[in-house]
Amino acid sequence: MSTNKSWGNNPKVKKQRNINYSKELSFDDQDYLPTGLGRSYGDVGLNENGTTISMIKHNEIISLDEKNGILNCESGLSIKDILNFIVPKGWFLPVVPGTRNVTIGGAIANDIHGKNHHKVGTFGNYVKSIRLLRSDGTILNCNEEENRDYLSATVAGLGLTGIIISAEIYLKKISSSYVDVTTFKFQSLDEYWEINNNCEKEFDYTVSWVDCFYNKNESLRGVYLAGNHKENFERKEYFENLNITFPFTPPFSLVNNFSLKILNQLYYFLNKTSKNSIQHYKKFFFPLDIVNNWNKAYGKKGFFQYQFVVPKKNGPQTIEKVLEIINKNNQVPALGVLKNFGDVKSIGLNSFPFEGVTLSLDFPNKGEKTKKLFDELNKVIFENNGRIYPAKDAFMNPKEFQESYEGVNNFRKYIDSKFSSGFWKRVNK
Repeated sequence: MSTNKSWGNNPKVKKQRNINYSKELSFDDQDYLPTGLGRSYGDVGLNENGTTISMIKHNEIISLDEKNGILNCESGLSIKDILNFIVPKGWFLPVVPGTRNVTIGGAIANDIHGKNHHKVGTFGNYVKSIRLLRSDGTILNCNEEENRDYLSATVAGLGLTGIIISAEIYLKKISSSYVDVTTFKFQSLDEYWEINNNCEKEFDYTVSWVDCFYNKNESLRGVYLAGNHKENFERKEYFENLNITFPFTPPFSLVNNFSLKILNQLYYFLNKTSKNSIQHYKKFFFPLDIVNNWNKAYGKKGFFQYQFVVPKKNGPQTIEKVLEIINKNNQVPALGVLKNFGDVKSIGLNSFPFEGVTLSLDFPNKGEKTKKLFDELNKVIFENNGRIYPAKDAFMNPKEFQESYEGVNNFRKYIDSKFSSGFWKRVNK
């Protein structure tokens, strides 16, 4: 879905040509950028004064090797459509993000991570091969044996190495479409660390919600979810067919401190510690997908998402400082998602995750106030040897990007000269 704005309605571009991919596509002197379903929050999917190439109609399943669990598909195929196809056959994607509305090409280009990074790493580690179209018309077969360097550059390559035509993906065997879920409530960061350290050994999937209304005199509270695929279990599930659409974009944000305090109270108190919850995979992995166009709730000004990772040893002090800053600035995020990354290294040269703790935050757009907030947050993150996720970034400067992504200089060798993006132009000024 080619668009002139990000999923958060920010940033926007004034001039951008949007076209659909075709096999007859030819490249002129403009900047090109392949795009998917438009769920990136920053400007990695935007291309001011250039051309975006929508891949979403290039979305066929080529083959499924059910014996070895290998899916071969075109890059515009969505995670939603893949799961609808493979789950009834007893397979799952080894890594999924927080929404099903992401294409395979987008998953590779951003090297997505999920709730199981501590066990399996990022999506790119399960890409068996890709076919990569370069602007000179060459199609490169990239795998472990052939053009492996281009495979590493294209995973987390932000669409800059060319167009991913198709990909082969290793799958995960499952025997049920359900997940065994254990819920814990915590009332301090110390309690979070204790729960997490225990759960990472037992559970494949872990994630927590945190209440970001915080000051030094109060404990940080949250809800921790841990899950494993349920074995040999099926039932009718209302969530499978539940579909709500946010009807319109209001002139102002419905997400504010008043509504957030109420919602945070409800979420915390309605979630009880439980060891016997069984959830359909759609509810566990993709709770926000139940509401189509939920981003409209932020109004015409939209919102920004912000995600960072810092080394584990710096985690507690960094998170406390971040929460202190956002409360001091009276810009409390609508959603705070806290989890740990493991030590499984990605093949991607510019992959975001490394071993440590990551926090993802949604901020209503308050214009210059929000930009100043992010500048202040970035200072803390980089002082603590962290990095920001490009797929959710709108403000990182060249120095911050280049110093925190050590593979970027090697990556430059593989960029297609006719490809660029708003993000890439911004961090290379």
